[in-house]
Amino acid sequence: MLWVLGVIGLLAQQQQPHTRPGWPCVGRPDPSMVQVSEGSGGQVFLLDPSEVGSSATLLMARQGHDETLRRVVGELEPGVRTVDVHVDTSVEHVLFSVSLQCLQEIEIVRPSGTPVAASDPGVTWTAFQAGRQVGVDAPEAGLWKVQLAGKGLLFLVVHARASLSLDDVRPVRAGGRPGHEGFFRDDAPLVPGTQRLMEIRLSPGILGPTFQMRNSKDTPLGTLPPTQQQASEDEHVYLSEFLVPSTPFRVVVTGRDAAGNIVQRAQGSLFQLSQTR
Repeated sequence: MLWVLGVIGLLAQQQQPHTRPGWPCVGRPDPSMVQVSEGSGGQVFLLDPSEVGSSATLLMARQGHDETLRRVVGELEPGVRTVDVHVDTSVEHVLFSVSLQCLQEIEIVRPSGTPVAASDPGVTWTAFQAGRQVGVDAPEAGLWKVQLAGKGLLFLVVHARASLSLDDVRPVRAGGRPGHEGFFRDDAPLVPGTQRLMEIRLSPGILGPTFQMRNSKDTPLGTLPPTQQQASEDEHVYLSEFLVPSTPFRVVVTGRDAAGNIVQRAQGSLFQLSQTR
């Protein structure tokens, strides 16, 4: 059974029977469900029907975690992979959600080098046959590592409750009557190879931000050279003229907090592309 963990609920679609030998390592989740999750900022979880009763914990834990620190969706070749996650001083709680089709082992390692254990104070740990959800209260700032062993489709999302935030990312265009010029949302299709303008809004406190386009696999596609347009006590606004890449993309922001720790925030959903203007 395939579940898409969304902002407001769970969508379910019955896959091929899990009673086949080797489930969930065999077969493929429906690509349309993966597309829905990437387009909406949700997450795919592979669940055995016997685990559905525990699935409500996925949604409840997600509430209040509005910032995405890292997001990786793609095929994991057999072996071990390490995914780095930067946690800054503004993070009050971090939530690691991982679903791996043929899961062998998941280990989350603190900046000190100590693996997170289910019995640690301030840790919540929910285990599924093909996934884990691990919450850590008051995480130490620094470089965390998610170490994965297994193969198949990987859906890894790290959410956080934090005061430093990526507030909005949207294509815009210049407009307005004389004396009231400004930038307005531009809903025209994003066509690969065309020049567009992106507006990015951040909370104050993310120092020296840089902006990058990345695909579902979290592979860099290009940079968004920023020009700061506005700075207030509540929000910093940046504009960037960019070339639309050839694949759907999300925007990832990297900067520093006041203590010098790396701050990283990712857009939850992907920008979809069109081949016609």
